[in-house]
Amino acid sequence: MTRTTTFHARLLRSGADPQTVTVRASSDVPPRTLRRAAGGGGELNFDVYALLDADGWPSAATYTYVESLSREPSAADE
Repeated sequence: MTRTTTFHARLLRSGADPQTVTVRASSDVPPRTLRRAAGGGGELNFDVYALLDADGWPSAATYTYVESLSREPSAADE
């Protein structure tokens, strides 16, 4: 059985102040990527972050920005 872990993710992005968010993970290891909701409007926008440093695991991990993704909402999203 996999346990759920709550940890603090430090998100790094060039040109922006570092941000710390609380994340739940259903694993005993830090997730390799995080996808965070971003923006708004008629599309679903996500910022993707990759694991950079897990020295503080299981209480904390640091991630760096990789890319932003967006898609049109489907009927299942409404």
